[in-house]
Amino acid sequence: MKTQFISVVLLVISAAVMTCAQTETAGRNEISVWGGFSPDSTIAIQALGRTPDARFGILGLRYARRFNISNTFNLKYTADIVPAAILNYPDIEVLPAIPPSIRNVRPTRYAFGAAPVGLQINFRPRKKIQPFAGASGGFLYFAKRVPNIVGTRFNFTFDIGAGVEFRLREKRAVTIGYKYYHISNAGRGIENAGIDNNLLYVGYTFFSN
Repeated sequence: MKTQFISVVLLVISAAVMTCAQTETAGRNEISVWGGFSPDSTIAIQALGRTPDARFGILGLRYARRFNISNTFNLKYTADIVPAAILNYPDIEVLPAIPPSIRNVRPTRYAFGAAPVGLQINFRPRKKIQPFAGASGGFLYFAKRVPNIVGTRFNFTFDIGAGVEFRLREKRAVTIGYKYYHISNAGRGIENAGIDNNLLYVGYTFFSN
């Protein structure tokens, strides 16, 4: 899956770079679809991330509204709807035996959610290739408790990251980027998985006015 995702990213980059048509100024309101995959989680920031070797996939629909237009940078408000997300991670299961024993398991959890509060800064906004940085906050609601029965179904999310936006004709755009994507129940359960994902994603802006 990791190799296939990287291949798709490289294909998207090639298609965007080869597009030589004159670009147009981005619209004030934009809608895009995006998806990403984290092949591994990190515990580098131990105050946040407690679960190593987790895998995470997500599909999102984004609305963005531009606040300004200039030659140096554009600031955007962003809001995401997450119709589907999947999380797989290591855990320990207690077996009801005498004496009790444990075994290693890898549960998979499915979720939906939203990130209604976000900001993005696009640099070189009048150029075809625009670096950007952004952050957003929201939630995911899982079908089952995370990480187990002593966790919670409702989890908060926070992400911060950067990437490149390739502006195409007719105000379309292709985006590639990286997000440090944190999932946490903020101590609302007996156990907090605290999963820090290294999310690689691609997106396509299909509406802009």
